[in-house]
Amino acid sequence: MTIQTGSGSAGRNPFEEALRQLVDEIHAGRLPAGTRLPPERELSEQLSIGRTTLRAVIRALQQAGYIQTQRGRSGGSVVVWEPRGDRAAPTALTDEMKTRLFDMLKFRSVLEPGSAGLAASRQLTEQESQALQDRLHAVASSGSDFRRADCNLHSYIADLSECHALVEAIANVQLILNESLLRVVPVMGPALEHSNEQHEMIVEAILKGDPDRARQVMSDHVEATAELVRGFLS
Repeated sequence: MTIQTGSGSAGRNPFEEALRQLVDEIHAGRLPAGTRLPPERELSEQLSIGRTTLRAVIRALQQAGYIQTQRGRSGGSVVVWEPRGDRAAPTALTDEMKTRLFDMLKFRSVLEPGSAGLAASRQLTEQESQALQDRLHAVASSGSDFRRADCNLHSYIADLSECHALVEAIANVQLILNESLLRVVPVMGPALEHSNEQHEMIVEAILKGDPDRARQVMSDHVEATAELVRGFLS
């Protein structure tokens, strides 16, 4: 069995790209329930990723209810997700909720790069700079509390924009996204590492007063989240 892989996107995180490809294969019915995934070495070669990354992808698929893995000589990973019945989706989102989620992701792609750019355009006080760095460090060390810490960081960047309408809009988007993302995307180590790397670049650009860089990195960051969500719900 060969996994159909696309060309991918330049700069995309290998973990997220491999996860998206496998979820796409399952949703498209090319990996129906009962299908045993290829051995680790073969699958890692097909996806062009290392074995460590592949193991993280397999764990993420397990957490999301797509596959089950058994250990031992006769073990392996087997697809259990089905398009109908009790496993109609690994989430509890209705079509209306999915539409709203996709709409919020688009809205976020407009709002958050703008807030980062405005924050970077300001001369931050020493207290503001320290508070921003404190929130960055809180996200990096948050563990299972990542979503709350992540929301706090993004909300504070919006506060630094000093645009009240923008702050209110981002708070509303964050509320809707957090409610939905808890049902859609499990907290996954490699994805969090990639997210934290982007957080560091965003904060660095803001502290250096580089609006263009801040907008670009934030845009890449929110698009990475959107790609991951679309992968699970495609």
